[in-house]
Amino acid sequence: MSMAQRVSWLLILASIAAFPANSHAVNDGLARKLINSQGCKACHALEGDGGTLSVSFESMRTRLSRTEIRLQLVNQAGIHGNNAIPDFSHLDKTEIDALVVFIQPIP
Repeated sequence: MSMAQRVSWLLILASIAAFPANSHAVNDGLARKLINSQGCKACHALEGDGGTLSVSFESMRTRLSRTEIRLQLVNQAGIHGNNAIPDFSHLDKTEIDALVVFIQPIP
């Protein structure tokens, strides 16, 4: 095995160890809890349940990048969503990260 192959395997193993197998499930559950507790479904639908004042969470996946979603959530100046989206900067980093990855699972 070449040195490059060894390094590749080490990187793969390190990335697997860094993300526990259930981390996606934990983040998914946290994001769903936040979507319900923060009132997001008053305006947005998730899996056919929720409001129709704005696009569904599923639709956001085709429209916004993770960076754009993060800016929509944490924007104290209120310069997003025509000032209709509240600022969620009161949420901690783990909660924001969970929401961003849930809304946009593709990096």
